[in-house]
Amino acid sequence: MTVSRKKLTKQDITKMGLYSIIEQSCFNFERMQAAGFTLSMVPCFEKIYGDQKDEIAKAMVNNMDFINTEPHMATFLQGLVLSLEEAGEDRELIKNLKTGLFGPLAGLGDAIFWFTLLPISAAISCSISQQGSILGPLLYMAIWFVAAISRIWFGQIGYSLGVGAISKIRENANAITKAAGILGVMVVGGLIPSYIKLAFSSELKLWKVVSVQGIFDSILPNLLPLGFVFLLYYLLKKKNMNVIALIITIIVCSIGLSFFKLM
Repeated sequence: MTVSRKKLTKQDITKMGLYSIIEQSCFNFERMQAAGFTLSMVPCFEKIYGDQKDEIAKAMVNNMDFINTEPHMATFLQGLVLSLEEAGEDRELIKNLKTGLFGPLAGLGDAIFWFTLLPISAAISCSISQQGSILGPLLYMAIWFVAAISRIWFGQIGYSLGVGAISKIRENANAITKAAGILGVMVVGGLIPSYIKLAFSSELKLWKVVSVQGIFDSILPNLLPLGFVFLLYYLLKKKNMNVIALIITIIVCSIGLSFFKLM
């Protein structure tokens, strides 16, 4: 089967990117995102094959296998699939490529959008909002509106690169993921003093003279909030403490320390 290229236009890929916003509305635990992933591409399949309903059906069935990737990156993968489908590539090859790439793309998308963009945009917007400015929520909505329509660009990039995208992703995925992760950790780490307030009571003094909090401040300002974050990390990651149990423990300890005027 040989299919002529150039049937799909930039506008078709743009529409596919917009359709992909509802991708997870058909989410289920058997095939995860497969139904929404396929549905977003149906108009493009129809344009490629016209009245050949059998070919449209085969293209749809070929994409109904299990897939679970980051939603924005899914659009990149859809563009790649459409490029190969339009070129008349073997569908088993298309399926194998999709299966092999959705995992690495999930890690890349998570690092960019959920581990970097989300905490940074939320932190900046919350800081502005705390000053009583309406620009905080407006900025947050604007950032995530751009993130939503970025699916269009990812789809167009995937379609344009075609098979060549595979080598590029494998060459750069680890570096991009690591860089985005480091940036996210640095930003969130720098915001610890702004969002975690922890200090000993001013009434707590050694020999009724030396302020306990003053000792910590002289060593390193905001040392207690930093230590508190590392303690939570230790309990969660090293001791596998349940999140609900950890929250309850924090509440109980906070009430107790406040009652005894220690903090």
